[in-house]
Amino acid sequence: MSVSILVTDKKSDLSPAQVNVVPVDGKRKIKAGLPKATDDFLRASMVERGFKGEWGSGLLFLAKSRGSQYWSVIGLGIESGEAKRSEGMRRGLAQVIGDVKRYGLDTLSVDLRGLSDAADLAAAVAEAARLSGYSFVEYSKSLRQKQAKQSVRKVIILVDMDAKGEAAGRVREVVNVMSGVDLARSLVNSPAEEMSPQKLAETAKEIVSNSKSKEMSVEILDEKQAEKAGLSAFLAVAKGSENPPRFIHLTYSPKEKAEKRVFIVGKGITFDSGGLSLKPANYMETMKMDMAGAAATLGLFSVIEKLALKVEVHGIIAACENMPSGKAYRPGDILATKSGKTIEVANTDAEGRITLADALAYAAESKPDVIIDLATLTGACMVALGETVAGLFSNDDELAKKILAAAGEAGEGMAHLPMPEEYRTLLESSVADLRNISSSDYGGAITAAMFLREFVGKVAWAHVDIAGPAFFTHGRLPYYGVGATGYGVRPLALYLKRI
Repeated sequence: MSVSILVTDKKSDLSPAQVNVVPVDGKRKIKAGLPKATDDFLRASMVERGFKGEWGSGLLFLAKSRGSQYWSVIGLGIESGEAKRSEGMRRGLAQVIGDVKRYGLDTLSVDLRGLSDAADLAAAVAEAARLSGYSFVEYSKSLRQKQAKQSVRKVIILVDMDAKGEAAGRVREVVNVMSGVDLARSLVNSPAEEMSPQKLAETAKEIVSNSKSKEMSVEILDEKQAEKAGLSAFLAVAKGSENPPRFIHLTYSPKEKAEKRVFIVGKGITFDSGGLSLKPANYMETMKMDMAGAAATLGLFSVIEKLALKVEVHGIIAACENMPSGKAYRPGDILATKSGKTIEVANTDAEGRITLADALAYAAESKPDVIIDLATLTGACMVALGETVAGLFSNDDELAKKILAAAGEAGEGMAHLPMPEEYRTLLESSVADLRNISSSDYGGAITAAMFLREFVGKVAWAHVDIAGPAFFTHGRLPYYGVGATGYGVRPLALYLKRI
């Protein structure tokens, strides 16, 4: 259920709001031009409840002396920097929205008057509202009933007159991209029985068919076509499943001459059992999310026309299942790849990097300016960075800086990790060009990234390991809750717009 967002400079537009929200700093200072009586009431209420305006905090309370009206304060702390303050707004408002839903309220206003970064905060308000408003209810009548009773339907953002134009523009950009985030989340949240490789291919076709111009196209390769294209490593992973694989190539070409060509490669393992190197049962419970990189790629392409890009963008997804059967590939197999390099399979549960090897080589063959891959690749990255931060690896420092900046602005955690050259020997094989897993128990995220690097040649490349932040089994961040997050759609949109 999508929330309506209005940006206004007129206080009269606030009349339908059931909850009035104001941001405060770490000293409980309110910049919005509120009447003195209201300002005094809010200050006294914060003191009474011990609210100090800490970064990312939120408090909802009933204004008993003012009928049934609710007030809320969002703590932005004493932090400086636009990205930090915006993330504080996202987190604080998401907490408040959770309380607002429980009270059965559906309309709130956020007063950003007097703030120099009102446009940035307005965008953060819109993001918090849309991210918090998402719910996956397709398979539950009770959840649909709950959503009908507990949903924020309208958010009104009050700004000063001179900030209205910029704030409204930023909010429109958020709304445009958020439908792509919602799509990515729903693709990942859907059960693997439904979200097969064929279904991902159908989704790609639907995205193109819904296009309002001739800027979008898609090519889908079946098994025979993929074999002809030299994607034999990808096909080896797919052999164990009764669901046939699909290799998806989306293209967006701007009307004007493209300034750059960028390939986005999303890992598309629609279910990962581990193959013959079978995972423990509890490890398989969330493995429908192993196509989150593919989902982010599809989410991005579903909104790419709205971004008015000056760059040609390609989306590559090698979609298949990793299943055990009499046809499954085995430990000890030696696989040929599109690049010509061979891979010794030491563990069939390191299948994503094998499918990506062919996908990356396929992308590199076109000699693009940039390749970016998103993959739920390693548990080792989660050991290093936890559940809310992705690992970034790159052969190009400038590219890495731009992606990090986009992730920071979007509020999506990301850390740049190294690829020490001495670790390359850990991928050496006595029978092939590479092993698909390291010979060491340590640095698994790094050696996985270095494995992928072997297939991009000299193209500027970045690998984002999203194993942690793509899917939450617990509510780690207030605006996501449990399930898919759509990680990657917003940073990629920002990165592409800035080329």
